[in-house]
Amino acid sequence: MGKNNESVTKKSWRELQAAKKAEQDSRIPTEWKLKKEDFPPEDTVDLRPLVTSSGILSPAELAITGEEYDATSLATAIAEGRFTALEIVTAFCKRAAVGHQLCNMLTEIMFADAIERAKELDSIFKSTGKVIGPLHGIPMTFKECFHFKGYDSTNGYMSRVFQPADHTSPLPELLQAAGAVIIAKTNVPQTMLVAENDNNVFGRSKNPVNSRLTSGGSSGGEGAGQAFRCSALGVGTDVGGSVRIPAACNGVYGYKPSFGIIPMIGYSYSGWTGSNTGIPAVTGPLGHSVRDLDLFTRVVRAAKPWSFDPAVIPNIMEFGSTAPRKPVVGVIHASGLTPHPPVRRAMREAVSKLSAAGFEIRDFNPPDFIGIRDVSEQLFTLDGLSYPKQEFAKSGEPVVPSVMKIGFWDIPAKSQEEAWQWNTKKGQIQKDMLDEWQRVGCDVVLAPAGPHTAVLPGDWTSDIYTVAWNVADYPAIIVPFTHADPVLDPTDVEFKPRHVADQKNQDMYDPELFKGAPVALQIVGPRLGDKQLLKDAELLDSVLNGTA
Repeated sequence: MGKNNESVTKKSWRELQAAKKAEQDSRIPTEWKLKKEDFPPEDTVDLRPLVTSSGILSPAELAITGEEYDATSLATAIAEGRFTALEIVTAFCKRAAVGHQLCNMLTEIMFADAIERAKELDSIFKSTGKVIGPLHGIPMTFKECFHFKGYDSTNGYMSRVFQPADHTSPLPELLQAAGAVIIAKTNVPQTMLVAENDNNVFGRSKNPVNSRLTSGGSSGGEGAGQAFRCSALGVGTDVGGSVRIPAACNGVYGYKPSFGIIPMIGYSYSGWTGSNTGIPAVTGPLGHSVRDLDLFTRVVRAAKPWSFDPAVIPNIMEFGSTAPRKPVVGVIHASGLTPHPPVRRAMREAVSKLSAAGFEIRDFNPPDFIGIRDVSEQLFTLDGLSYPKQEFAKSGEPVVPSVMKIGFWDIPAKSQEEAWQWNTKKGQIQKDMLDEWQRVGCDVVLAPAGPHTAVLPGDWTSDIYTVAWNVADYPAIIVPFTHADPVLDPTDVEFKPRHVADQKNQDMYDPELFKGAPVALQIVGPRLGDKQLLKDAELLDSVLNGTA
């Protein structure tokens, strides 16, 4: 690795960028590549129909990868012998290849290895008549920040290209042991502290639902990949909204667990190892149903991850039962920033549906979300972003615009005493949030996923509706609910801003530009109440989305 690193650093970042893109291209079979005439005009909004018109997938493969199946139903179909692992993995690899060529959401492409693994799984099933685990043959994608032996772990840093990992991170190993087949890693933003998905190594990912808008971040490649249905289940990480913002932007499901539920040990860091901001990052899934999020969590917890990751809490989800119930729902309509009209409508409609279904609704008044964000941005920049600045200096690569726009770059480093002071403020926020939860007496909280839907690339600069729950360390689930509609969501001509930032947020709204953008809801549970939250969210989703 050392000699390879020396040869890499002698090249310009532009040369490294071109070489990395060529490597990606070489990993897509020729017969899966789009022809020039297959690419749509630049102003094409919804890119998802192109998977059908390209002709690369057969009708059977389109059905396997389509909306008829989620990961849970695919796992059942494989176990019953209705599909082979090879059929399913090949179909998703082909769909991921098409999606990537249109949306640029993949980083390390592993199709060849995935297909070989699928053949091995089929051989085992044929000889034993049994699956090796609950995820047997399920194609999965992982956010770039996990190691896979033989593949780079760049995290979007040019200084790390062509330095393949010599091991695989424990979480993907665990899932592979349960039968999952990893087909690719997915794109992230430079620094991993941006609600966007752009870096100099791989470029910017597009939102497949509305290609003019952002795919979100930092798990934006996963969000885009799940929206295009490039895999049956994806894995991201979240420290300020990095699972939930992409899930909301792309109209898929996402789950940010409490800290200590899912292992993160041995993942690929984007900052200093051992750093402790007081707001821990967590790993969580993105997928096509709440039950898929639950499946992922049950598979991981069944492997007793506390036996290899000391940060994982044993038995917190294993003891006790989750009895059927109608949870009392606390509601946050707005905090800090007034949401755009489509988000406000979604909240009104959701509350109306839940009330009509007999759920008790109570107002929830959290600590001011902008105040929480003021604390989180200081904790995220304790080091003054010295790590990414160091990495950029190694390669000479520039800072991408979205990193500058989110506002962290020039925040100075803090002394140890200042770090303690900011963490004291964080502790008070946690106490205030707990007190409000107790005052309201709710079981879950329903809130917006953000102050808007997906916006123009680089414009999602306020994570206040998501980072609040990282600071409090409460689990949260994103449920897609509706879409922006210019007729139903006209510009609010009577809007009265609370402050300058509120007006700036509202000024971004363009009913025609945002037409069709997914509008998601966020369902939050109490700290470490993840097991019950997953059950509650499944029930609420069935009411909200009409599957009850």
